[in-house]
Amino acid sequence: MRILAVVPAYNEEACIASTITELCQVAPQVDYIIINDGSADRTLDICKERGFNYLNLPVNGGLSAGFRAGMRYAKEHGYDAVVQFDSDGQHRPEYIVPMAQAMVNEGANIVIASRFVTKARGNSPREIGSKLISWLIKTSTGQTITDPTSGMRMYDRSLIETYARSFDFSPEPDTISLL
Repeated sequence: MRILAVVPAYNEEACIASTITELCQVAPQVDYIIINDGSADRTLDICKERGFNYLNLPVNGGLSAGFRAGMRYAKEHGYDAVVQFDSDGQHRPEYIVPMAQAMVNEGANIVIASRFVTKARGNSPREIGSKLISWLIKTSTGQTITDPTSGMRMYDRSLIETYARSFDFSPEPDTISLL
C-alpha cells in the first residue's frame, strides 16, 4: 500500500523540520508532502533548505484548501491512502502503519486515530462537544467514532478521489457523517 502523509503547514517554522525528520525516521515507508499554505514565516525557506517535499500555496487558503491540494497530489501520483498529519508534531508517526493495517483488515474507507483508546474523555467544554459529535455520528451513520475531532485520519483511494474533486467539505468532524 502506497501511503502519503499530507502535512498542511502554516507558519510552522518552529517545528516543521523536527516533525518531518521524525516522520521519516519512524515511518520511512510513508511518503510525505508538506502543503505550505502561504506561510509568512520561514516555513517555506526551511522546506527548501532541508530538501523537503512540498507544494507551495502562495496565499493562505486555510486547512480545507491545503488538504484538497494534498489530495489532488495523492490522486495524480497514484497513492492508495492518505494520512492527514499535523505539522506541529502532535500526531505520532508510529500510528500510521497500524492505521493502514486497520484500513485493510476492516475494509474501511477512513480510519481515525483516537486519543481516547487508553484514556477516558474528561468533561471540559471541548470534550463534551466531542461526545456530542460522537453521538450525532453514531445516530446518523451507525458507526462508533471515539474521537471525531482527531485530525489524524487516513483516507482510502475512493476518498482521495472524492476530496480531490473539489469536495467542498473540510476534513473536519462534520464531514464524517456525510461520508
